Amino acid sequence: MNLRDFGECVEYNIKNNIRHAILGLGAPGVGKSQIIRQIGKKYGYKVIDIRLAQMSEVEIGGLIYPNESRTKTVWLTPEILPDEKRDGKNTILLLDELTSCTKRVQVAAYQLILDRRIGQYQLPEGTFVIALGNREDDDGVYIKLAGPLADRFEIHYIDPDFDQWKYDYALKYNVHHLVIAYLTFKPSALHNQKDSGGSMVFATPRSWDRVSDILHIDSDVSKPVIRNKIIGNVGEKEGIQFVEFCKNNSDIVTADEFLAGRGVMPKSPEKISILLSALADKASFLATLGSAELTKEQEYKVRAVIRAYFRFPESEYTVIGLRNLLEMNREVVKKVFLSIDDREIRNFIKENKAVFGLDQAENSKGPGARLAMWN
Repeated sequence: MNLRDFGECVEYNIKNNIRHAILGLGAPGVGKSQIIRQIGKKYGYKVIDIRLAQMSEVEIGGLIYPNESRTKTVWLTPEILPDEKRDGKNTILLLDELTSCTKRVQVAAYQLILDRRIGQYQLPEGTFVIALGNREDDDGVYIKLAGPLADRFEIHYIDPDFDQWKYDYALKYNVHHLVIAYLTFKPSALHNQKDSGGSMVFATPRSWDRVSDILHIDSDVSKPVIRNKIIGNVGEKEGIQFVEFCKNNSDIVTADEFLAGRGVMPKSPEKISILLSALADKASFLATLGSAELTKEQEYKVRAVIRAYFRFPESEYTVIGLRNLLEMNREVVKKVFLSIDDREIRNFIKENKAVFGLDQAENSKGPGARLAMWN
């Protein structure tokens, strides 16, 4: 499954109040921890992230010490565990690196996962337990789980998925358009650990995110420091190819130039892809809006991007561009799209209903009727 599928399984438990522990196994850097934090934010749950590989069994299980009369032992609960008074009623206990920690730590976590308690400590009722780890063939530290522990989990294997990464993450969270364009051109570069020849540095969604941060500061890949930082994040082979890709596409018209009606429409599919992604970047705020209303300035930007997509020479590029916007925030974009009183846009809706999953509404007139086509 991909990361979206895994997130849906976690959300299913939260929405239906199912307390079964879930274990997600996947390669380093695919975004496992990140998707759990996003889910926590979405549902208002505090995520308590415990990196098991960095802990001892005492830090998980707690200390036993004698009571004041020295007649019984008392269990001292670890402060890192969920506390309803401190953390609120709704929490996600994220046990990360479960397959990288020692057997002793796994045993200490066993009772917490199995019985939702350790010693005298009881997990709060509103706590969901999610564990993450790597698979045996992911070239990381791997310590096999004991059968009884593994049997207590709902286990999912997570694989990188470029389309899911692009539409669910990259476009929503303003990943640099050159990174998106390169990976659109070469999706296999999203996660190339198995093809890295044993190198310590390889490309992952996490490392491409770091490259994006660098490019947002300075995208001049001809500078040695920028080139070296890119290679240091995604590896020499992939880094050199990415730098050459950026150099060969340095003459592309920018999104700002295109929105202002300046610049020449690129001809190659690669450069068109870069421009499509760059235009989507201009409306990246859509991903964080939810159902909130657009400001006048935001609505103006979305309208400008929509109209810009209709300037592309082939309708397939217009479809790709509009889908990019819809993936970021379908409801808000739909309202803006349908409020534009333009014959070309109305005709485009009718001609491409199947592409967007529209119904079979016939010749409709007015925004209200056109809106029905999207429902």
